[in-house]
Amino acid sequence: MIKRLLLSFTLILAVSFAFGQELSKEELKAQKKNKKVLMGLISDAEKALLDDPAGALNALQPALTGEHSALVANEPYLWYILASAKLGIMQQEQLKMQEGQPCNEAVLYQNCVEIFQDLSRCDELDRTPDAKGRVKPKYTEQIKMILSSNRPNLFNGGVYYYNEEDFAKAYDQFNTFLKSASYPSLAEFGLNEGENANFNKIAAYYSALCGMRIENYEMVLSNIEVAVQDSANAESAYQFKADALLHTGDTVAWLNTLKECSIMYPSNVYFYQSLIQYYDNNNKRSELVAYADEMIASDPNNPLFVYVKGYIAQQGNDQTEAIVWYKKTLEIDPNYENALGNLALCYIQQAQDYSNKQAGAKVTREQMKKDKEVLDGYFQQALPLYEKLRSIAPDKTNLWLNGLFQCYYNLNMEDKVKEMEKLMPQE
Repeated sequence: MIKRLLLSFTLILAVSFAFGQELSKEELKAQKKNKKVLMGLISDAEKALLDDPAGALNALQPALTGEHSALVANEPYLWYILASAKLGIMQQEQLKMQEGQPCNEAVLYQNCVEIFQDLSRCDELDRTPDAKGRVKPKYTEQIKMILSSNRPNLFNGGVYYYNEEDFAKAYDQFNTFLKSASYPSLAEFGLNEGENANFNKIAAYYSALCGMRIENYEMVLSNIEVAVQDSANAESAYQFKADALLHTGDTVAWLNTLKECSIMYPSNVYFYQSLIQYYDNNNKRSELVAYADEMIASDPNNPLFVYVKGYIAQQGNDQTEAIVWYKKTLEIDPNYENALGNLALCYIQQAQDYSNKQAGAKVTREQMKKDKEVLDGYFQQALPLYEKLRSIAPDKTNLWLNGLFQCYYNLNMEDKVKEMEKLMPQE
């Protein structure tokens, strides 16, 4: 039956219509005939849904892409039957899965997302006022039943495609899951409230992550305002947002996000380091200093704000000024890891600067003794800072291992040097 329908359709006279222009009686008659044939195809496809959903889907192609498909493009009936055919195919795969048989998950989930797209179109057309301004939807209940029962499959499809590393399709699944929460036909389910809202936040985060994986920053930003509401992943989501804003050229929004997040997430160096790099690269260090001063004025006991002043000075190679601010930071928080590490690094850098300065000086026994005393003094100041870092953050070897090695080596502490060598990663 389905194949005969496809063949008979090809026998219709091909008539080209210039839509938007007045049609002759013959053209109107041909148009009416062609539309009747297409509606008949849709009706016959509906009859085949139960026994042969794949055949029904195939039979609908002339109505979707054929020469006269525009005649039925705004018929909600077409989109409902199209979605129903795909639903039948999807249910066949679900049944295989339930029975423990091999199933094509890609077919299952791809049909699922297309069902939502088709029924969204159907619902939109079904709610369009007629010539008299009346709205008489026919498919609201059917659409509600199908979408509400299958919506979880969109989330599962996102997970499936993400694990398959097909991030574009994973994004489509998560994005459709989110958009469907605002479908008029699903309004009564409160899909933006309570536990449903929590799943939306997670889906939004993963849709942004998919965008990041394929460097599609429009994807990243499409649901990012929902993603940042997910408390478990908000910090990462804000970082995605900042990165995407930078790549899309929205510098103002990017800077505002960095400033906002440097306050919300003081331990995340990405935000304030990005600010510092931007101001440095654009010769706007005075603006950065002014911003740091504003932060300190707003909360003088916030160790991050004080720390940033030291970081700015250190980036400008002003070790003396940096030391002042890092010490102030540690007065507020004695265990502030970055301040401990960077303060120690200032002393190491001062030792290096002193060595460079003395490289061209005349070498005498007295001078060598003086140089050693000066250099030892710098390493002795750095040593307890690195040792404290090791004690409070033993797993963060990147913060203290190389620094401790330098201190022990230059202070001739051979046993400690050997201990550090054992901890260093083997190539």
